[in-house]
Amino acid sequence: MTSGFWFQYAGALVVVALLLGGLYAVVRGLARGRVLASAERRLLTVLESTMLSQHAAVHVVKVGKRYVMLGASNGNVSLLGDLPADEVETWLGEQRSILGAHRATLAEAMKFLRGKP
Repeated sequence: MTSGFWFQYAGALVVVALLLGGLYAVVRGLARGRVLASAERRLLTVLESTMLSQHAAVHVVKVGKRYVMLGASNGNVSLLGDLPADEVETWLGEQRSILGAHRATLAEAMKFLRGKP
């Protein structure tokens, strides 16, 4: 085997390692729940978005202490209505508890992969 083969092999391993490291960073960021955690501290936060078609979406946005539903399409944003704060905060609490369970599961999986009990 030539040295060129080994150079390409090492380069491929470096690329795979970088991809895995990036994936780990993304999973760790998601596990921390940055959006849910920051929703309490920010004045404006997009809590949820759903695409309805290629050019249309519905967003739930927290503005101050209000929760509003916005419709967005090609260059237009429309207020669809206000959402009851107690319902949204109940949903947020449920999401935070689910996130905590996922975070604990992910931490246990990482400990298992590292070989720690």
